[in-house]
Amino acid sequence: MDDIKLAMLGSKEAARRLTEAGVLVPCCCGYDAHIKYDEGQGYKVCCGSLTCGNETLWWGDKGTAIQVWNTRAPILSAEEIQKLEENT
Repeated sequence: MDDIKLAMLGSKEAARRLTEAGVLVPCCCGYDAHIKYDEGQGYKVCCGSLTCGNETLWWGDKGTAIQVWNTRAPILSAEEIQKLEENT
């Protein structure tokens, strides 16, 4: 199982490795996430979907914004991940 799936299950260690690599875990809706920057407010991570609306608060540094996004509540159960793995 790769680090993205492990992080989606709530593995803090996998989320840490992804954060250190600057990789964002996909949103719970399935869309990729992206980083927004505003000079006056800092960084936040947002879902790429126009209708989802998931996003973090503004953070002073990019690494913290990624860490907060990557360590949010798990979005898939272990059983759901197993089903995904069986179908690929």
